[in-house]
Amino acid sequence: MATINRNGKSYGSADVSIALLGSIDYEITKLEYSVEQGHTANYSAGSADPTSYSMGKKEYKCSLGLRMKSFVAIERAAGGDLLSIKPFPITVVYTDENNEIVTDVITAKFADQGRSVGEESDLKKDFTMFCLNIDFNV
Repeated sequence: MATINRNGKSYGSADVSIALLGSIDYEITKLEYSVEQGHTANYSAGSADPTSYSMGKKEYKCSLGLRMKSFVAIERAAGGDLLSIKPFPITVVYTDENNEIVTDVITAKFADQGRSVGEESDLKKDFTMFCLNIDFNV
């Protein structure tokens, strides 16, 4: 079961479909993505309170959880190196609290590779993604 966290709001996997690298067959355990933009207060001469603001650069964040069966299949297809895969779209389609269909498209690539072995029989790993863009409600 996947948990989707979109800008701080969680959605259950029953209402979500995720496609990446041309397939919807990957076992995704978690997907989190958000965008933040810096803001700076501007002050006029003689004013102790801000009179306007400036907006800075956007920062996109994304992490992806996969079961071992899925990320090993992706590694094999990439010749063993997840980090060599070029940025790709991750398409997320789900139903929101108003029963409206929402589609988001994330452009990202793997920023790390490794294993996470614990006491659980369900082997999975959360990957940090290098995120270039998020298109909300496309």
